Amino acid sequence: MKVVALVLGLVALALAIKLILLIVDLKRISSDLDFINHADSNALVTTGANIGLIRTLANRINAILNKNKRLQITQAEQNKQVRQMLTNLTHDIKTPLIVARGYAQLLKEESDDQEQLDKILNNLQSVDHYLHYLMDFNLIQEKSVSLDLSRVNLSALVQQELFNAFDSLTAQSVTVELRIQAGVEITTDQTMMSRVIQNLIGNWLKYAEESAWVDLHQGEDGRVHLDFGNKTRDGAVDVDRLMERFQTEDQSRTKIRSTGLGLSIVDSLVDSLGGSIRLESANGIFSIHLLLSDASQSNEL
Repeated sequence: MKVVALVLGLVALALAIKLILLIVDLKRISSDLDFINHADSNALVTTGANIGLIRTLANRINAILNKNKRLQITQAEQNKQVRQMLTNLTHDIKTPLIVARGYAQLLKEESDDQEQLDKILNNLQSVDHYLHYLMDFNLIQEKSVSLDLSRVNLSALVQQELFNAFDSLTAQSVTVELRIQAGVEITTDQTMMSRVIQNLIGNWLKYAEESAWVDLHQGEDGRVHLDFGNKTRDGAVDVDRLMERFQTEDQSRTKIRSTGLGLSIVDSLVDSLGGSIRLESANGIFSIHLLLSDASQSNEL
């Protein structure tokens, strides 16, 4: 009986050791999977004990991880090719569009049929806006992986974009008042910030009536305030609906169908840079308030 008891004791001890090793290895695999998921790592799960069942489980998990990684690489390459195709297409379309707008403008100056040529020019301008939207969506997709951060003189950047748009604003009889604090700097992606400013100036070109203004200053908390405001041709708009994708200022006043994307794109760009946007509309004044922080700090958070 003592021998049987000893044998049973040894068997129980061996099973207990196996169970402990099994639990330790399962915890190790679980920990490895947590690290791989959170760190987006190429690492694989590991096992320390020579237990056939655990090794089989680890090998099958690693096979799935390797397969998923290959699929991710393939998908990333396909997405890159699609983005490059969209970029090439927009540039290919933009060249003949510029030429067509130039000829239409020349015809307008020499023709008596101003109404028809105005319609042509307006439609060409709409196509140009949609091409910019397409380029912005492509930019958002590219920058979703990583931002190209640098120290940017935002005061100089805003002034430069306003200078670039001077002729267009003058043609629309829009006078811009500048309230720009000198030397305001921020760590951000300059390309994306330029597109934010260009889109907000584009909003002026569509809806501003006579006067507009831009206010840029750095608050006591270090965050940057960038506000674009303008008088509007019509009354107040539903600012909540304006933030919906495919919603436009025209559509928020009426039931006219439209496919505007400008403010939705600005919202996406600003959000990617770690900032926030707020709209206001009252008493014939429409304003867009941006609150910006260093994008490097936002990414760390």
